[in-house]
Amino acid sequence: MLKTEAIKIDYRKYLGSLIMLSFAGIALTRWSQSKELFFLLLAFRDLIASFFLAKRENAQIEGSKVMAIVAYLSSGLPLLYLSAPLGMESRINSLIADLFTIIGFLIVTWATIDLGTKLGVSPAKRGERITKGLYRFVSHPMYLGYAIAQIGWLVLNPMNIYLYVLSMSFFLMRIKAENIVLEKVYSHHCK
Repeated sequence: MLKTEAIKIDYRKYLGSLIMLSFAGIALTRWSQSKELFFLLLAFRDLIASFFLAKRENAQIEGSKVMAIVAYLSSGLPLLYLSAPLGMESRINSLIADLFTIIGFLIVTWATIDLGTKLGVSPAKRGERITKGLYRFVSHPMYLGYAIAQIGWLVLNPMNIYLYVLSMSFFLMRIKAENIVLEKVYSHHCK
């Protein structure tokens, strides 16, 4: 008797890829209207995330559906940042915001490349813990990069403080959930 194993397809990765592709489209629209570098780099980030999500290895989901929703809300939240109020635009503020954006997204891009096909939006077991590149120095470099990039929005419009605080709260929730998953994976491999 020939025994065959059913091939399990992780459709969540394709749904996640589609969501991130949609975010990229929105970011490109925001960039075409505002010409703010942040939105162009956000679109680039979302396109890369969409690609890596579609190509990633199947994952054993550990987090709740609520955590997955928080993760995607967290990814889309930067699309809501307010531009500088009309008449209040400042060349120096724009330059400072762009500097934060470039530094932040360089960190995010490097961390994304380090993760490669292990990239995910919500917590899951995707193999061994990444300890190369930026992950040698910082446990969650991607969130650090996002936090730095988004500081520029506070420079452009102080009203963005509410979105920034919400965004950082989501990052902290994601970090906590990811640390729980990573601890399970790490403790399992050490036994």
